[in-house]
Amino acid sequence: MNTDDPHPAGKPSSGPSRRRVLATGGLGAAAALAAVAPAAAQTTRQPEIDTSYADFVLPKGTCDDSLTRVQSKGSLIVVTSNDWPYSFFDTKTNEWSGLDADIIRFAQKMLKIPKLDVQTVTFDGMVPGLLSKRFDMIGDSIHYTKARAKIVDFSFPTYYYAECLSVKKGNPLKLHQLADCKGHTIGTLLGTNYAEWLQSIPGVNFQGYKDWAQMLPELASGRLDGVLYDMPVVAMMLKEHADWPVEIVEDYEPRTFKNPNGYSRYIFRQEDAQLRSAFSAATEWMEYNMEMSKILTKWGLTGYNN
Repeated sequence: MNTDDPHPAGKPSSGPSRRRVLATGGLGAAAALAAVAPAAAQTTRQPEIDTSYADFVLPKGTCDDSLTRVQSKGSLIVVTSNDWPYSFFDTKTNEWSGLDADIIRFAQKMLKIPKLDVQTVTFDGMVPGLLSKRFDMIGDSIHYTKARAKIVDFSFPTYYYAECLSVKKGNPLKLHQLADCKGHTIGTLLGTNYAEWLQSIPGVNFQGYKDWAQMLPELASGRLDGVLYDMPVVAMMLKEHADWPVEIVEDYEPRTFKNPNGYSRYIFRQEDAQLRSAFSAATEWMEYNMEMSKILTKWGLTGYNN
């Protein structure tokens, strides 16, 4: 296997991932946009749903018409950071693919949204673009933070995963927890809470990356001592590049706990309560009826992630 090519077939060749903490500039711009966001429109008619999904209903009492507007215009504009394996454009087919793509397509059918218009920006550009009304929703793997909750709304939780610590095979530096990383060079994606964690540990030589695909090859070549990143991404990368001298630290204890704030979600404007509550109702129906479990299994996750 060619270790000089870090991009498995079908994945985008570059672009940052979806992670949980906005870059400082992006958050500031988003807050400014939120401060001038217009008031929600009044509901003019009830949205339609696909009644073939047994017992599926929408919450009552939302005070805007954000879903009916999307249905009327005929398309929902979704933004992603081209984030493999969650929400990305396959380089072979140019089709929008991934775990989140499958979930959102299923919800699209339930909510009778005629078309999805999927656009890509850098990770820290997604929230500002949403607030400026370039996009209707963020359809990428995003986690709750207190800073984000001040300016956007989150959907019902979809699936859980945590971070992992990766090291050279055999773990010669004996890195097991983040505290062990003092005096060592550890890499992760810029703009994430992983970056915040590492930079808060005195003595860690933090190395930030804009492209997640660069990190494990840098570890394999010896330019990094460790990488802190998403378990599903690292596991799939190492499965496709079994010749890389890299392993996941088995006894590392994740700081991303399995509670609602550790689950991936989608993001909507705060004034678009009808659209957000409808997506939440659809994903909750999918979880109850095991449709979410089928999608997770397709992408290599298990019941633990549901």
